[in-house]
Amino acid sequence: MFSLASIKLKSILLLVITSMAFLWAVDSSAERRSTQANVNLPFVAIKEGSNLAADGDEANKKQIPVLLFFSMKHCPYCIEVEEDYLKPILRNSGYDGKVIIRKVRIDGTDFVRDFKGKDREPDEFSDDYNVSMVPTVVLVNSKGKKIAPAIIGIKNSHYYSSELDDAIDLSLKNIREIARR
Repeated sequence: MFSLASIKLKSILLLVITSMAFLWAVDSSAERRSTQANVNLPFVAIKEGSNLAADGDEANKKQIPVLLFFSMKHCPYCIEVEEDYLKPILRNSGYDGKVIIRKVRIDGTDFVRDFKGKDREPDEFSDDYNVSMVPTVVLVNSKGKKIAPAIIGIKNSHYYSSELDDAIDLSLKNIREIARR
């Protein structure tokens, strides 16, 4: 019949296969939900943070913060933040002149030119902001200095938009107060 070792092996295999199927389903459903929800909306894309030195110069001229969105390719929560919260900000003219949004994929292969003009690996750059999980949103000034508390993960999807707005408003206030001095 079946030995105890054989039963344990089959149980472990079943657990692994079930876990993999669940993760695939979660990832697929997040992408499908976001794609379906945005069928009638104008296309927008979050620019990669490939030249943050130039973005910092623009932010300095406009006296606005840079929002760094740290993500990974197959992270369903990152897809949710990008599609349901950050892209609507890009589509909303009320945010024009309020914030520059850049995405840093920490599992990406492209270098990130940091605020000092140095090319860095994305995961190394994310260490500067103590990013240990994704999605993480960090608001910085034109020099790359953090000016608001980081938003780590999605604590409550009902209040996430408000959290983003509060962080952007706080960052704008901090930048403009310093500029007045």
